[in-house]
Amino acid sequence: MDCHVIERERRSPTLHDFPYRGEQRKCYHKWIVNVTPPGRGQCLHSCLYCYARDAVYSRNREEGLVVYSNLADMVEKELSRLSICPPLSISNVTDPCQDVPELRKAVEDLVSVLTRWGVSFHIITKGDPSFLSKVEGFPGKGRFFLAVTVEGPPEVLQALSPSAPDYESRLASLGWASRLGLPALVRLDPIIPPLWRSLFGGSWLDRVGEVLDDCASAGAGHVVASTGRFTSSTLADIKELVGTRSPSEGELMSEEYSFDRSYTASGYMLQPSSRLDLHLELRRAAEERGMTYAVCQELRPEQADSPGLPHCEAFPMPFSVRTGPTSFEPIAGCDSNCHVSCYGLSGPPCGRPELARPEPFKPSMLR
Repeated sequence: MDCHVIERERRSPTLHDFPYRGEQRKCYHKWIVNVTPPGRGQCLHSCLYCYARDAVYSRNREEGLVVYSNLADMVEKELSRLSICPPLSISNVTDPCQDVPELRKAVEDLVSVLTRWGVSFHIITKGDPSFLSKVEGFPGKGRFFLAVTVEGPPEVLQALSPSAPDYESRLASLGWASRLGLPALVRLDPIIPPLWRSLFGGSWLDRVGEVLDDCASAGAGHVVASTGRFTSSTLADIKELVGTRSPSEGELMSEEYSFDRSYTASGYMLQPSSRLDLHLELRRAAEERGMTYAVCQELRPEQADSPGLPHCEAFPMPFSVRTGPTSFEPIAGCDSNCHVSCYGLSGPPCGRPELARPEPFKPSMLR
């Protein structure tokens, strides 16, 4: 796909955790590494609900897609200063598997470093991650999982993310991981009931079941779901979209979604009672198909997540400890959900009880 690409050196350190804090935090502790700056212009998918577009730190004035050309070198220098390394999440603000050669080269170089050093990492995408198979030794001795966002069947994708890869391509990405024996999850995110009802009427939950069937068959072992957390402008865009298909469902958007700040991030969310009922129904459907289920931030774990999960993304992603000048090993018994799994322990698996808190870690604590 043709686009104007700006290759730029990143000058500030990459090492930082999710900004969520407090007892409501559901995310385990990660090192977030973004391959581009955040912003609508940095992702060719241009999804209607784009979370990165609405971020307060989003950059929307660039005249092309910016790729950090020196990212692998930056991360390697930061790794060299650590004695304990969190699992890495690659490019949370824009898709790291966009069909842009310069971007994929940056991701490939970064993954080569992570594989060689032996730390844990994962990727969230709507695209094709199979180019990572070219990386020697991928995924290394650290833990890895793939997360693929599938907002719904083809009709929903055409409404919400028409410029992103199609439904079959996303299922193929899950299949790629499955064939390599790598764990994969599907992000049913966001699932917007008024949109689904405008497209499928009263049988819309049956269509959700069909999507779960397809994802399970493709190799997904876990589902992470959300009903969305929108700004007022994004909510208005979605309401307009829904209204073109069903004026009555468009009006219901204003009634069913209201401003909520009770969790780690605020925004317009589905009403709490409807949210809980829907997630319980989706969890039942996922578990019937052999998958586990978790809710992305909208509810407490005990309300609708499958029991026994280490965190909402299910697959254990441990911190790693340095074992040599350029090598790390995963820490046995660690799941990086420090503030939950290791709360109150004087001797956690990593030996760092100061990390067992919901606040984001400080890089100085990892040296």
